[in-house]
Amino acid sequence: MATKHVTDVMVVRAYWFISELRKEQPGTVVMPYDLLMQATGECLKVCYRAMERACNRGLIEFGVSLRTGWLTPQGRALLAG
Repeated sequence: MATKHVTDVMVVRAYWFISELRKEQPGTVVMPYDLLMQATGECLKVCYRAMERACNRGLIEFGVSLRTGWLTPQGRALLAG
């Protein structure tokens, strides 16, 4: 188990996917770490640390909770390639 197995691109994609899903299906309760755990096979703690790392790098912002955050312009640029 290592945070290095969960890349910033994976984290950004998870946040993007959830934001799109919530637009289509309001009230949907899926968290970024759920998608990351499913995609990588890593545990919750590792995925959450990867989310914190992406936040510290300026790719994600949040208000009350990291799990309900959103992408920054830098995060969107990383996603765009």
